Amino acid sequence: MKMINACYFCIFSMISVIIACSPAFAIGEFALGLNGGITYDPNCIEDLTTRYGLAMENYYTSNAGTDVGQISVPYSPVFGLNIRYQFNFFFFRIGYHYTAPFQTIKGSITPPGGVKNTVKIDVFQASAPATVGLLVPMGQRTLFFIGAGPSLHHASVTITQSNPVQTAPAFSFNTIDGSLSSNKRDSYSAAFVGYHLMIGAEIPVHEKFTLSVEWIHQEGKSHPIENDGTDANDLDVTTPNRSISITGDFLLFGINYYIAF
Repeated sequence: MKMINACYFCIFSMISVIIACSPAFAIGEFALGLNGGITYDPNCIEDLTTRYGLAMENYYTSNAGTDVGQISVPYSPVFGLNIRYQFNFFFFRIGYHYTAPFQTIKGSITPPGGVKNTVKIDVFQASAPATVGLLVPMGQRTLFFIGAGPSLHHASVTITQSNPVQTAPAFSFNTIDGSLSSNKRDSYSAAFVGYHLMIGAEIPVHEKFTLSVEWIHQEGKSHPIENDGTDANDLDVTTPNRSISITGDFLLFGINYYIAF
């Protein structure tokens, strides 16, 4: 953490020097942007998929004839839009990003002589970051930018199992790993606040249009959320509770339209 803070201090110091040596550019401009890109492991489900994977492997090792289909962690597309106001070497931006995997996140385990239990994980994340930052002009409409600020997140994780509890042979994930659920559905959804860091650059393609590339790192975790699920007998359950983490990185490419006044 100390090294990260030192890196940010160095970045801001270099930007301050560049700004001091750079000519001023247009004051008072709005820019509208559309962007898209990719992120890995939305809502930090890798730990969950790893625990399910290890449970499947342990059961497979102890029970010959078990058939297993492992769960993989996906990359996920990101779509967004933003509006930015810039003045001198500073900017304020409000954005919106949405991500949900295209591919189905699922795996399965079939006990010997038992029924196939398909595990499916559905996730989505919507974020509204508000960014304050610095602009470093490199030429007409060519610039480097860096910023940070709070983000409002709405995130959801839902885990479903088709046949979570079986008696012949005996099977349930909860007996293999006590941290895993044997419910048919475990559903968690919450809105919470985090923060983000942003670094990017723009180049002009027209008098009022630019292309941009940016990297956003976000941090945040919800409070423990009550389960809105159903057990193996289709009865409503409120446990176990779990938190949702949105810590991760976005790589985004965009097009921006400038409105001067």
